[in-house]
This record gives sequence, C-alpha cells and structure tokens, in this order.
Amino acid sequence: MNSAARQNTAAQRRQTSSRPATGRPREIARHWRAADGIDMFEADYKNFSFPKHSHDYYAFGTVLNGAERFTTRGTNYVAARGQLLMMNPMQVHDGSPASDDGYQYQIMFIDPKVFGDLVTELSPKNSGLPFFGSCVVNDPELHLQLQDLHRLFRPNDDGSNVSNSLLERDSQLLYSAARLALRHADAPPYLYQPGSEDKRVRAVIDYMAAHLDANISLDDLAMITGLSRFHLLRVFRAATGLPPHTYFNHMRLRRAKRLLFDGASIADAAAATGFADQSHLNRHFKAMWGVSPGAFIASLDP
Repeated sequence: MNSAARQNTAAQRRQTSSRPATGRPREIARHWRAADGIDMFEADYKNFSFPKHSHDYYAFGTVLNGAERFTTRGTNYVAARGQLLMMNPMQVHDGSPASDDGYQYQIMFIDPKVFGDLVTELSPKNSGLPFFGSCVVNDPELHLQLQDLHRLFRPNDDGSNVSNSLLERDSQLLYSAARLALRHADAPPYLYQPGSEDKRVRAVIDYMAAHLDANISLDDLAMITGLSRFHLLRVFRAATGLPPHTYFNHMRLRRAKRLLFDGASIADAAAATGFADQSHLNRHFKAMWGVSPGAFIASLDP
C-alpha cells in the first residue's frame, strides 16, 4: 500500500460513523485527547439526541452548522450556527437537533484543574473556578479563535502533530481561556465541589466513585447517609439534578471512556466499570455519545 493510500485509510479509520438504517443520514463523531486534561470532540449529528447527562470537565463548543436544542437548569436553549456553547463541570443538560439539517459542532473539554491553572495565570489573586451562567453566547471573534485552537490540536492523518507549533498552540489556548473567563464568566468565581450543597451527597458521590465496578443498592447509600431511601432520592436529585442511579451510570460511562482513551479493551473497560458485558456497555455508551465503544476507539489516534 502506498503512502497516500495509508493516510487515506488512517483518516477513514479515525472518522467515526454510526450505521443507521438504510436511507437515514449518518451520524459522524470524532474524539481525541489533545493534551493532559484537554479532550477534543467534533460531530455532525442529523437525528441523534443526547439524554440528560453531565461532564466532569468544562465544555466549550462552537456551532458550525445547523442548530442544537438543549435544556439545562430548567431553561430551554437553542444554539445556532456561529454561536458558542458553554457548560460548567457537572452541569446536567440534554441535546437534540433544532433544524432539519441537524447540527455540526466542535467541543473542547477542559479539566477544571487545567482551566483553573490557566485562569490563575491571568489573575493570581483570584481563588476558585469561573462559573458560566450564559450557556449560549454570541462572540464571533472567540468563535473563530476556538475553531483555530481546535485546528491546532487536531492530529495529522498519520496521528502525529509534529507540524503543529507548540508555541502557537499554547499561546492560543491561553488567549482563549482569557477571553472565556474575562468576558463570559460570572463573578464571583465558584469553587468546583460537586455535591457541596450537602455533605451526605458528597459521601454518596465518593462511595459511588470508589465502587464503579459494584452493583450498589439504594439501601447501601441510605446506610451511608443515615437518611431514609426516599429522603435520599430527594436530597440527591436536588443537589445534582439527577437521581442516584443515573448519576452513577454516568460516572461509570465517563470512567469507561477514560479507560478506552488510555488503551483498555472494551471488555476490560466494561468489567472495570460494572457493566455486565461488552454488549451492556455498548448500549449505554452509544445512548450517551451517539457512537459505540468500538467506533469510539476507531476514532482515536493510531
């Protein structure tokens, strides 16, 4: 196979497409790890809808075509072409097409610690992390800036990024963080502490994180908190926006995704996160991200 053919094969392998029924448009998504604490995602969805979920990273997105409809914190939004999406860590939201053509977008996920370090460089006296109260923003300059940053972090067809300037990439990342935090974050900043509203909720979340491979029960969680099962359901949902079983499932899926990023097999990822088998993980993974674990792996750098 010649060089051009190999590059074409690699590019096709990293582009993730779900396989819908005949006659329906394909859903296309691609994931990659740009750096420690920074993941990139781009997708072209025609019909796919996300269930309610959250991310443990900040999510900053640029809508390239079409429009996405989503609900978060009890408010309905539509983000159209040219607009920006902003989500805080653990902010519960859903997502679906808001136009006949679906929506195409790019998302940069940033670990709260990484983003916090960037913000600290801008304002050393500022404690805590930025909070973004506006989920849909009009900022044409930042929209183009984030597209450029996405391009700088995108690997070449052979999986390398040797042609990308580290100096330019790092500079653009800092510029983008500055514009995001200084122009669009609310004041004052908040401390990223999921479940801080109630120490009992924090104890439940910590227990879940330590037992991702276990089939925990509501009785187990009630015993930890000293609450009745019904009271626990109310307190937990009020603090996190999700019932315990959904929150736990999302924790397991995020962990499985990280394991796949790090090179684990689908079977090992399923076993480590409490899914009965690969098929069980496949169903939940695809419902969450629109692609199967196998297609997700195929989209990663070789």
